Amino acid sequence: MKQYNRIMLGEHGKHIADCLENNYIGAGFVKDYDLTLSPYDNEQEWRKLLVEQYLSCNTEKSIGTARTSIGFLWTICFGLKIGDIVLASNGNGGYHVGEITGNYYFEHGTDLPHRRSVTWSNVVIKRRSMSKNLQNSTGSIGTCCNITKYAEELNQLIAGGISAIISPIEVPAPKQENYKERSLHRLLSNYLLSNNILSKTIFHESSNKSDQAQKWVHPDMVGVEFYEFQDSSTRSLLKATETKEYIALYSYELKRTIDNDHQLKEYFFQALSNSSWANYGYLVAFDINEDVMEEMARLNRSFGIGVIKVSPYTDDTTILYPARKNELDYYTIDKLCRINSDFKNFVIKTTKVINAATDVLEDVKGGLQKFCDKGFSSQDEILSYCNEHHIPC
Repeated sequence: MKQYNRIMLGEHGKHIADCLENNYIGAGFVKDYDLTLSPYDNEQEWRKLLVEQYLSCNTEKSIGTARTSIGFLWTICFGLKIGDIVLASNGNGGYHVGEITGNYYFEHGTDLPHRRSVTWSNVVIKRRSMSKNLQNSTGSIGTCCNITKYAEELNQLIAGGISAIISPIEVPAPKQENYKERSLHRLLSNYLLSNNILSKTIFHESSNKSDQAQKWVHPDMVGVEFYEFQDSSTRSLLKATETKEYIALYSYELKRTIDNDHQLKEYFFQALSNSSWANYGYLVAFDINEDVMEEMARLNRSFGIGVIKVSPYTDDTTILYPARKNELDYYTIDKLCRINSDFKNFVIKTTKVINAATDVLEDVKGGLQKFCDKGFSSQDEILSYCNEHHIPC
C-alpha cells in the first residue's frame, strides 16, 4: 500500500531548495556514518546499533531523544518504499510533493548525507487548502510524520495541482467510526516494547468499589524499564545497593485527541495526578492540535509531565516533550496496590524480577512479559488491528 509522509528537510525546511534542485530527501542524524555499513535486515538490531552511534556523537542527548531520532532516520532511509509520496515543507506554508524513486545512498560531507532519490512534481499544496485534521497532522513536531490516513484528501489536492493552491477547498476527512480510547493501549504497548519498556493496562473497573470515585488516581497504563548491564556482577551490586538505579517506572494517561486549550489543561493535570507515584509520567494522544503546542511546552517545563503522540507505526510515534524524572512515591504506590489488583500484580511481578537470582532471571522476566500487554509481530497485524477497532491508519 502506498504511504504518504510529511518530511521536514532541516529546521523549518531550510534545505528544501537544494533537495528540489538535486532531487532527493535526506536526514542529518549521525552524519559521518554510512548506513550501508550496518545490516538493516533486522530493524531492531539496526536501531540499537544506531542509537549507540547517535549517543556517542551527542553525549548531551537523552536515550529517548536518540531513539526518536533514529526512528525518523529509519523511516526516511528504509521505511519509505519506492513509489511512496512525500510532502516536504518549504517553511512558508506550502508543501512540495514528490515520489520516492530510489533506495538509500550516502552523500558524505553534506548537511543531509542520508538520502533517497525523489522525483518532484510541480505541485505545491498550501497549508490553508488542507482540512483541519490534515493541517494538525502535517504540523506535528518531528522530522517525518505518516499521513497516509488522509490519502483520499491528498490525492484530490495533488490532482487539483495549481488550482488547489489558488482556490483553497475544504475536503472533509473520511468518515470514521469512533474508536475507543482503550484501543490505543496496544499501539502504545507496541511502541514501548520497541524501546525495551514492558507495559500493562490498569483496568479502573477492577478497583475496590469504595474507591471508584477517585478518578484521578489510576493511571491508564504503567511501564517498567530494566537498565541492562552486560556483567552479572554489576547487576547484582546495583540491585543490592541502588535498586532505584536498576529500574524506571512509568505512568501513562491516554486520550484520543487534544484539540484545544481546555482539553489540554484537563488532560495534563489528570496525567499529573495519576502519575505522581512514578519516575516518569506521560500524557499520550493520537491526534494533537498544533495550536496547543506552545501551552503544552510551558506545562511540560513547569510540571515535568511528558507528551507522546502515538501512531499505529512505531516509527511515527513521537515523544514531543520528554518527562522529567521523579523519585517514587511509595505512599501512592501502596494506595494503588490496595485498591487495584492489576497494579498490585504488576508491582509483585516487577519486584520478583528485581530480586531474582541470575540463573533464573530470564525465566522470571518472561513471566512478567506474559503478564504485560502485547505488541505486534508485523505491519499486516497492525493494519488488521486498526481496521477492526476503527483506528485511522
